[in-house]
Amino acid sequence: MKITKILCGGMLAVLAFTACESNNDNAVADGGSYLQHVTLQASMGGADTRALSEGEGNVITATFAAGDQVVVVDGDGSTIVGTLTAATAGKETTLTGDLDTSKLNGETVTLHYRSATANYDDQVGTLDGIATGQDYATGTLTVSSLDPLTFESNSVTLVAKQSITKFSFTDGNGGPAVSVKTFGIAATGLVQSIATNGTETVGAVTGTLATASSDVYVALRNNINALQTYSFTIKDDGGNWYTGTKRANLVNGKNYTATVTLTKLPTLTDESAVGTVGVVGELPAIVVESKKAVALMNAGALCPEDFGGYYTFAALSGLGLPVGWYVPTETELNDLVKISSESTTQNGVNGRLFTIVEGKTLFLPAAGYIDRDAEGGDTDATPILFYNSTYGYYWSLTTYSDAKAYTLVFSNIPSINVYSEYKVNELNVRPFHALN
Repeated sequence: MKITKILCGGMLAVLAFTACESNNDNAVADGGSYLQHVTLQASMGGADTRALSEGEGNVITATFAAGDQVVVVDGDGSTIVGTLTAATAGKETTLTGDLDTSKLNGETVTLHYRSATANYDDQVGTLDGIATGQDYATGTLTVSSLDPLTFESNSVTLVAKQSITKFSFTDGNGGPAVSVKTFGIAATGLVQSIATNGTETVGAVTGTLATASSDVYVALRNNINALQTYSFTIKDDGGNWYTGTKRANLVNGKNYTATVTLTKLPTLTDESAVGTVGVVGELPAIVVESKKAVALMNAGALCPEDFGGYYTFAALSGLGLPVGWYVPTETELNDLVKISSESTTQNGVNGRLFTIVEGKTLFLPAAGYIDRDAEGGDTDATPILFYNSTYGYYWSLTTYSDAKAYTLVFSNIPSINVYSEYKVNELNVRPFHALN
């Protein structure tokens, strides 16, 4: 589905629908599923190109591309009942597919475009990139009969469920433009991804530009319909890091332009005071004790609220950290535990906040861990993420036994300590750096 910024006004895409039975009326599928073939004549306003484009006003409208798929789920959003496919591109198309009426629970169905997961945490900062990966809209239909399957209304409106902002970044008030290479954005209620059935994961939104630019297009979906603070972590094409905030009320279905004033982080030295925030060895960090700093974000992350990567213990030696950065020892994690800390939520992400000195803090997100069934010494072929948003697990480089290594563990209750964890499981890493 292409998105294009056109028109002021309310509705984004109108689809005219008719439901038809297939040649195999009321067919019973393998396993007893009750399928009915549906043909929907669909039309929607907008241009005939799939990519985004600038236009008058600030409402996002959308257009089909051939092969676009729309997932249909039951009324409570728990069960996928089928997938419909667009036959042609443009403002008018035909959607066809089989819907399983045995899975319908209630009198409505919800149509979700896209059929695949919409990831907002992997953006490239361009309009074309958003059209390819972050284009997302939904609509509903009321079911009037299951046999044959018919709908109460012959039309449905698909509404864009994200805002799109063209951000411009400057260094200080009235300062020069910042040529952005990577960005991380965090705010309460910011959606990181949307699953096939519409289930949402809240978290930071990140991205990397192929070509650095001071104008960055970002799709943001926010479940908080209110004025709030968006926090930015930016790296430019010269390796400099910046932070900044912007107060805004970004409404889903609209596009905006905004200028964000950034503050460049200074370079840390061995004389930097405890609690000083700056950059050392290519990463932003905070000084936690004389001549030692901790990164402000996890390995593989682009902002403090971003979970970053999950790694087995065997992978730590090839983690690819910048020069001078390393996985901490058990002793260094125990020293971190001694710092005053509390469970908290920062920009909608649960985690642990360490107060280094008054007014200067370090945040570790509760990203859980990926279990690989190490209890029996085996590796699970289908690893599962456990305790996401309730527990944090962070590796040390100190071995406990042949099978285990020391790990920092904290929970959403007042509990934090260094324990041991199976080396085959995948945990987060918070890098350390010596300043001398």
